[in-house]
Amino acid sequence: MREETSGGDSGTARLELRIALRRLRRERGLSQRDLVRPLHLASHSAIADYESGRRLPPADILAAYERHFGLTPGRLKELRDRALVERAAAEARTARKPGPGEDGRSFRPVAVPRQLPAGTTLFTGRAGELAALDSLPDGAPAGTVIAVVTGMAGVGKTSLAVQWAHRARDRFPDGDLYVDLRGHHPTGAPLDPGDVLDMFLGALGVTRDRIPPTPDERAALYRTLLAGRAVLVVLDNARDVEQVRPLLPGAGPCAVLVTSRSRMAGLVAREGAVRIALDVLDAHESAELLRHAIGSDRADAEPLAVADLARHCAYHPLALRVVAERAGSRPAPLAETVAELADRRGRLDVLAPHDDEATAVRTVFRWSYEALSSPARELFRLLGLHDGPDVGVPAAAALADVTAGEGARLLGELAATHLLTEHAPGRYRLHDLLRLYAGERVLAEEDRAARTAAVRRFAGWYLHSACAARVAVSPGLPAMRPEPVELAVPATSFSGHAEALAWCEAELPNLVAATEAAEEAGLHRIAWQLPTALYGFFDLRKRYAEWIGTHEIALRCAREAGDREAEGRILCNLGNAHLPAHRPDEALSAYQESLAIFREVGYRQGEAKALGNFGATYDALGRWGEAAEAHERSLVIFREIGDPYGEALTLSNIGDLRHRQSRPAEAAELHRRALAISRAIPDPHGEARALGNLCTVAARLGKPEEALQHGTGALELFRALGDRYQEALLLACLGEVHDALADPGRAEECLRQASALFHEIGDDRQEARVLDLLASRQPPHTRKPRE
Repeated sequence: MREETSGGDSGTARLELRIALRRLRRERGLSQRDLVRPLHLASHSAIADYESGRRLPPADILAAYERHFGLTPGRLKELRDRALVERAAAEARTARKPGPGEDGRSFRPVAVPRQLPAGTTLFTGRAGELAALDSLPDGAPAGTVIAVVTGMAGVGKTSLAVQWAHRARDRFPDGDLYVDLRGHHPTGAPLDPGDVLDMFLGALGVTRDRIPPTPDERAALYRTLLAGRAVLVVLDNARDVEQVRPLLPGAGPCAVLVTSRSRMAGLVAREGAVRIALDVLDAHESAELLRHAIGSDRADAEPLAVADLARHCAYHPLALRVVAERAGSRPAPLAETVAELADRRGRLDVLAPHDDEATAVRTVFRWSYEALSSPARELFRLLGLHDGPDVGVPAAAALADVTAGEGARLLGELAATHLLTEHAPGRYRLHDLLRLYAGERVLAEEDRAARTAAVRRFAGWYLHSACAARVAVSPGLPAMRPEPVELAVPATSFSGHAEALAWCEAELPNLVAATEAAEEAGLHRIAWQLPTALYGFFDLRKRYAEWIGTHEIALRCAREAGDREAEGRILCNLGNAHLPAHRPDEALSAYQESLAIFREVGYRQGEAKALGNFGATYDALGRWGEAAEAHERSLVIFREIGDPYGEALTLSNIGDLRHRQSRPAEAAELHRRALAISRAIPDPHGEARALGNLCTVAARLGKPEEALQHGTGALELFRALGDRYQEALLLACLGEVHDALADPGRAEECLRQASALFHEIGDDRQEARVLDLLASRQPPHTRKPRE
């Protein structure tokens, strides 16, 4: 196997590995399906991925290869390990160019990660535990220093860990990583280590398209990036040793601080972790915590009441903090707070030792909840209907049926009592446990009609905002008539395309959650309209998981509502998701259903669109006769109904077909006609598409100067529109144009940008095509024969 001296972003070892796997099979005269059983795979698609370089095979699969072909054990695994290291090096080059005096081999992220949450101002005591953490040695070549803070729920493990981590930051100049592993969570859903590695790699400067697909590969890259760096890793609320081990760095100057209810005996025995057991505060420390929170004047005026508060809280830090917040926010004497705490039977569950820690936390939450004003309590429990990651002021106001100003005041009241966290200006996050408690309260205190009305307002606000975004993002799409919803706060409006696109991107998780909530509440029209309103955004950003997931909800709801035209539109949109995702069979099936429905209901525009989509799918499959017939029928309908947008799009599609049929002159004429119509409408997206197509045709005709002129105009428009997929396709074409113009540097830059965009989008096939173009640009003496 010869050495590849310049593998580009794909990597020398990765290229060698995929060629080696393909050669092994072909030299034996085997098909990919012949290897499924020997390698213990479910299908041959995985083998296709390995041989194309889309995925690195796991170590056990490579071992199976070696056994089946009689290779020296470890030969293929060595290539895989080299590929992982090369990928880490590529990340380093991407993240930061070497400065003066640097050799460029060490990885430095764009920004040093500083993920520690803010420490509490009420931190008191823990002098012995802080000293024990201070005495931990620095990391050594043999291994990473690990400390485990253990203790009961709410005893202050996280507070101690964060307090020490902030004061020890100077010992870790390369940054700090933090994650709540949710190990002891009421829903029983601790974070998966693979997902945590995904987040950590992102914080270390690895772009999403470069994060490896398997947990083992992520762990290997994570250890590689941390090698030789002084980083503090805080793993909060761990469930067990197995959740922690994949997140441990390798040897070097890193340190790991773990908090857990578990004793982590295996981590102590095997990894040599230092255990620090945390107990409750003593009486003096508890009084000091309350004194700092309430204020020295009030505390000194009622010292017995302070002592009673601490005693009723059993010196438990979480209970003390909750009590301090309540007492400090009221002008009444502290003795009244003592009496309230003593009179609550449920409060005893928190303050007395017992095994049901979830119940204890729930009781503390109820106590804080009942101290709220009535409107704030209503908003808090209604937030239990929303499963998104956060909420903004307008959406919360819509949920509670109040004005934006009143919504901001209520959110501020909730944040002041620590029932919400304002993690960004005007955006509030509900802790997972508090979300669970809010859900319990809304079920207990609001009847079904009230809950449905709240979801209708909340999802309706998102729907009307999404419809406004749709107009700004994709003005050529048919107008929607959203379900009328009376709101005390207006839907979001947008000044232009970029602002609307950014809003869709930022709010997408909440939009998905609102769609799910609407379906669960039986609000079928809102549930199918929300994803439909987002179609233009999905088409630009190619967020396939959310696109398909929300549209499957929409399809169910349209059928429940008995809206056949809506059903047809959603099927058409689903097909449009499957086609660029290289699932033509699913696309054809969706288009077939939608076409039948459109003809049934007499929706001529929909019929023309479905026929055009058929044409595009047949074209992609090489069924050019069927493609031409479908496009021509589509064009006739668009002209009959006077739809210039559809006519221009269809002309472009026919032009694409003629180009693939080696009829470039006809293709160019069709694209020029599409360009004229798009400019007359005006339709910037159609204009960009026509210019891009003219670039491709001019390149085919051997007119690189003309191709560059068209392509430059199209690229500017696609970037302004945020259409990354079309931008990537055009960049790949421009790479070849620059080659024809004898500008290899610009050509390579275009191809690398195209490859990065296809990575971001998740189109492995297009990315592999561009990488092949990059590989073919190597000097002949370094290039391997293509198989």
